[in-house]
Amino acid sequence: MNTLVAGCKINLGLRITGRRPDGYHELDSLFCPLPRPCDRLRLRITEGSGLRVLCDTPGLNPEDNTLTRAYAAFAAATGAGPEALPALEITLRKGIPVGSGLGGGSSDAAALLRWLNAHAPQPLEHTALTKAGLQVGADVPFFLQPGPQLKACRVRGVGEQLEPAGKHLAGLRLVLVCPAHSVSTAQAYADFDAARTDGTAAGPAGQNNLTKAEAGANGTFLSEAQPVVDLHNDLEAVVFARHPQLAAIKAQLLRLGAFAAGMSGSGSSILGLFHLEALMEARAAAAVLQEEGWRVYALTL
Repeated sequence: MNTLVAGCKINLGLRITGRRPDGYHELDSLFCPLPRPCDRLRLRITEGSGLRVLCDTPGLNPEDNTLTRAYAAFAAATGAGPEALPALEITLRKGIPVGSGLGGGSSDAAALLRWLNAHAPQPLEHTALTKAGLQVGADVPFFLQPGPQLKACRVRGVGEQLEPAGKHLAGLRLVLVCPAHSVSTAQAYADFDAARTDGTAAGPAGQNNLTKAEAGANGTFLSEAQPVVDLHNDLEAVVFARHPQLAAIKAQLLRLGAFAAGMSGSGSSILGLFHLEALMEARAAAAVLQEEGWRVYALTL
């Protein structure tokens, strides 16, 4: 019996820099790993072949999820087929909320891919493993970084271009609010595309006619010279339009002393950043939000 712990990530800003002919969106964002909330995967090797996923989370299809797709992608990458892999039963305990913008499904997939690779007679090289992971989800390559500890990274393309970044984040206080309801990533991007097409404002001026050249400049959320002060997220406007309570949480974090606040990924999680010396303010903000019934995490980056 093996138990794997899969942490999550937050997006410190997100800019959509283009859309590929296949429909995938290219982005520019700063991903920061977090140890919690986290998922736990209990693996049991069984007789026979294939993968069985057990999970009591509503809405998770046991036959088609990031774990089953990771298992299939690894089998295809090795060229040996799924019958050559260990037969597994995975009991998934979700701690990372579904539809929260924290990359839980991708983190689960990466954890399984790492385990399969560690137990393969002929392990895949990192490049091949990352390529397999990208077939499962755009965030998977981030969680497959080499080495025992994930680093904050600037992430571009559809998630395959990683560059270590964010050294200036060390010591910042984070208050992360995870609402109970989920946000559909597909719906968020569809709404963003629709807003650009019909001329509805979905971001700063010029966003409706987005081109790579226009969106190529770094936002201050990628600056190494100063603390993060701009958590601009191109998806916020359309997501907040459907989920106004998320905008209210962001405003509440700013009223409670965060020097910057924003949505992680396509939501629904909202984060607030506090300076190192503002420990008491961060704790007080977390306490207030918890009293209002939200699921809250207070961490130091």
